[in-house]
Amino acid sequence: MIHPPPEPRREPEPTIPGLPSDLRRWAGEVVQIVILTALLFVVVNTLVAQPFEVEERSMEPALASGEHILVDKLSPRWSPYVRGDVIVFHAPDPYDQGIPYVKRIVGTPGDTIQIENGRIYVTPAGGLPTRLDEPYLEGHEPTLPQGAEGRREWTIPDGAYFVLGDNRSESVDSRTFGAIPLDRIVGRAWLRYLPIDRVRLISTDEG
Repeated sequence: MIHPPPEPRREPEPTIPGLPSDLRRWAGEVVQIVILTALLFVVVNTLVAQPFEVEERSMEPALASGEHILVDKLSPRWSPYVRGDVIVFHAPDPYDQGIPYVKRIVGTPGDTIQIENGRIYVTPAGGLPTRLDEPYLEGHEPTLPQGAEGRREWTIPDGAYFVLGDNRSESVDSRTFGAIPLDRIVGRAWLRYLPIDRVRLISTDEG
């Protein structure tokens, strides 16, 4: 005679002592939802997008202190950063104080950047110098055009970007700490979502 295999032993569902069965089931579902929501938040915040509060005046008028932006961390995986992008990053050592910066890319890998009389000139690798058109400045002419110790020229290495604040007289940027390695960049500023009356996408031309 062939006997059917024994049914697997069912473990009792975890319960919360002192609660009716329906309430225990509801409480268990709530706990699962909370855990899944927290996991989803961690995944999105780590891999997709991250909120960020602007804490400085260096990007005025495009971004003001106290405004909130959403940083796109996903698209740079297939769409490289370009000149004009506003990015959030950590400064290179020893300038990193744990608080991310937000600046605009003016130089990409291989470029030579020159600052003359408050104007930016870009020479791509193998190309000719061209004055950079910067409509986003809106009257914020740089009053401190040179870098540390009067430096006015930088050549950007592979895998790095030269960044400046739009409000350059109030900005600590690549003039001080040099080009930003790719692995120090958090992501591309994509959307300003607070305050409500300033909600808009952040473009490479206007911020």
